[in-house]
Amino acid sequence: SALTLVERSTLNRPRPLLERRIAKTKKSRKANAQEKQRTVNDTHTMNQLPEAIRPETLRTLLATTMDAASVKAPPEAEVLMEYVSKLASNMCVADVFHMFEWEKTVKTYLAAFLTEEEAQSITKTYMDDCEKRVERNDVTLDVPEGEGEILCNVEFKLAYGGKILLNTTHFHVRRGRIYGLLGHNGCGKSTLMRAISSGALAGFPGAEELMKLRACFVDHDIDGSDASTPTIDFCLQEPILAPLGRDKIRQKLLDMEFTDELIEKPICNLSGGWKMKLALARAVLLDADLLLLDEPTNHLDVQKQDWLCKFLTGPDCEHVTVLVVSHDSKFLNRVLSDVIHYENMRLKRYTGNLDSFVEQCPMAKAYFSIHETQMKFTFPVPGPLEGVKSKTKAIIQAKNLSFTYPGAKKPTLTDCSVQASQASRIACIGPNGAGKSTLIKVLVGETKPDKGCPEVYRHQNCRIAYVAQHAFHHIEQHLEMSPVEYIQWRFSGGLDKEQQAMEAAQMTDEEKAKLKQNFVVYLKETAADLDEAGNETGERRVEFDKMVPLKKGEKAPPRDVATGGVRQVKQLVGRRTRHNEYEYEVKWAHTDGTSFEDKENQYVPRIVLEGNGFFKMMKAVDDKIAAESGNVKPLTTNEIQKHLDNFGLAEEFGTYGKMKNLSGGQKVKCVIGASMWFCPHLVILDEPTNYLDRDSLGALSAAIKDFEGGVLMISHNAEFFSDIAPEVWEVPGDGKVYVSGAEWMEAVKKRELEEAKAKKKSIPQQEEDKFDSLGNKIESKALASDFDRDALKRAQKKLKDLQARLKKGDASVEDEIFELEEQIAEGEKAMKKEKEAAKAEKAALKEQEKAAKKSSGGAATGDKKK
Repeated sequence: SALTLVERSTLNRPRPLLERRIAKTKKSRKANAQEKQRTVNDTHTMNQLPEAIRPETLRTLLATTMDAASVKAPPEAEVLMEYVSKLASNMCVADVFHMFEWEKTVKTYLAAFLTEEEAQSITKTYMDDCEKRVERNDVTLDVPEGEGEILCNVEFKLAYGGKILLNTTHFHVRRGRIYGLLGHNGCGKSTLMRAISSGALAGFPGAEELMKLRACFVDHDIDGSDASTPTIDFCLQEPILAPLGRDKIRQKLLDMEFTDELIEKPICNLSGGWKMKLALARAVLLDADLLLLDEPTNHLDVQKQDWLCKFLTGPDCEHVTVLVVSHDSKFLNRVLSDVIHYENMRLKRYTGNLDSFVEQCPMAKAYFSIHETQMKFTFPVPGPLEGVKSKTKAIIQAKNLSFTYPGAKKPTLTDCSVQASQASRIACIGPNGAGKSTLIKVLVGETKPDKGCPEVYRHQNCRIAYVAQHAFHHIEQHLEMSPVEYIQWRFSGGLDKEQQAMEAAQMTDEEKAKLKQNFVVYLKETAADLDEAGNETGERRVEFDKMVPLKKGEKAPPRDVATGGVRQVKQLVGRRTRHNEYEYEVKWAHTDGTSFEDKENQYVPRIVLEGNGFFKMMKAVDDKIAAESGNVKPLTTNEIQKHLDNFGLAEEFGTYGKMKNLSGGQKVKCVIGASMWFCPHLVILDEPTNYLDRDSLGALSAAIKDFEGGVLMISHNAEFFSDIAPEVWEVPGDGKVYVSGAEWMEAVKKRELEEAKAKKKSIPQQEEDKFDSLGNKIESKALASDFDRDALKRAQKKLKDLQARLKKGDASVEDEIFELEEQIAEGEKAMKKEKEAAKAEKAALKEQEKAAKKSSGGAATGDKKK
């Protein structure tokens, strides 16, 4: 038989590979024996298949294809050839003609006895020939309505990252119409638009017309730009626009409401809304036939969204075909003339705007309602904060804050005062460029307020999750990683590498110079501990007293016991609390930069270091300690994927997908999930609704409602924030911040006080007074009703669990353990007193009974004597 021949023969290809393929074929045949029996009654049995795609016919075709390529298969590989022809027949029945699918099946077996290049070439030719043999039903073309000329009539397939997105679908559009591409997150909307703009559809039937069109893809390609290039020069860098000249480009920008100041302003200083408007201006200047807009309303305030609607439906786009992807239902309803919907890996067109589409396709209503979602996000529990007993206590606060961008003539923010707590639900609103994102950046420490302003207060152990407006900048350097690998990289070592890099980049020259500043350090000797007799026990300790900057050219005092000499602050390595104030452990360095030994480290009060400009180093230590208390999960693939599941990112994308292959919505889920890894106390979301579909928005809204920490968000989407953010910070652009709705915090505080009072009142009523035989009152103090014997047992069990977590390295439970130990000690003390009181009462009763017996016995003896 053929199999026996294969086993006895020696082929040119390495035997182990061919033997593995043969073994796999044998195993497959055996495993599918029963399946073959069932297949006899199937509609696609061998007898019912068209002659052109039967396995035996395709076996002949394969031999012909190999002969044409001058490739000869050894007779020993006949069994593989037969198997390949059956695989090809199945692919024809399934109408699957994507090369990556044929590579996984046909090419894999051909490569067992052919070279890699031969197998690739023959697989491609074989697939194309097989596709021609499949009978096609007559398709009624969906000719789009309208008066404009038909721009294109193309039939194509689309796949990305090994996933089939569209399978043999038609795409017809007319000039002057506005088409909305609709479908769930990840279905391939943005991928389709990129394929059209890049020419990836070339080679498909009818694509020649499409390739002749000038298509302009307007997405967020300049969102992450930190270029210092002025706006007009940025446009001139486009090769097609350069010949237009500076004057024509300037006039077009002025027509689109850019001011002279904005035209000369560096790109990095433009708000997100103006950057999107700049991208649209470039598209108009390119005189595009086909305008491809990916989430154009992202970052646009209400006024600019209104401008965009008028722009798309006005004379500027009268002869332009627009293809738009957006999750903004109000915007789509105003501009669309047609809807192109993803249905079963094909495109189906509906005439009319969004309301008309929903009437024709009721299932699509879920795309546009954030309350009709089955998806669920879950934010992690933040954990306790040292010294914070009430959730209404401010954990981040700015007073009289002002900020001016370098080179700007006037400040963006002036004399602003705001604060946030763990109970906060705040929406920050205002027009583009008014200073909303600037305010957030100052609060989180990404930028510093103007000189002379008070420093922004942040609780030292507070963990803050910050998702920037241009969320993709978090991941743009890691596109080859999966989301799981990105989180492993970002948080390995116990710290957030992105936060560290951001703070290092924000260090001023003055702060860097502080690291080389020489100080005269003065020390003091403390008295040794004394025993009961007044004798010294132990050694005297030398501690830090003060430090004075040594000016250039100034002579240092001689070193003695009181003078530690001239030193530099090398780094801060730890922190402790003393007299209700933080002290930081300083590692010193000599004037030449060489380090002192660790035993020379000393604790320096916070106020001293702050006064000498070491704020960033102190914050680094605070962040490290805060991160350690929140870092309770191991950085394993399973744990990270569980975490990503809580943000709607399935294993297919979280563990096995690369960042570059994710859709915009999936990338945002990844960024939000990563920011939550350290269980933050305060979440700051800058434009969180961008890229997310309605399902995801509904899930995010519900998660914010249930979150046990504080939330501060910037958003133009009133539908999203109105239900979840009672407090509003309005930034109108006059440099001020107007706070409204903060009174709801009083209701939260009142509820907390009522709960505390109820707890205090939970002590049971005193039992009846009891007296001993001598008439003395027996004092008996009962346990509080909320801490009886059962409660004590539960507290002891909880303490045991927390101690186990502490042993594994979860430092966040230390405060809770301390409080629980105090409660248990009080409970045990009260129970002991209660037990002693009961014992005393029992003894007193015995004494009473004894005395009663004695008196009755004495009376009986007297009667006898009488």
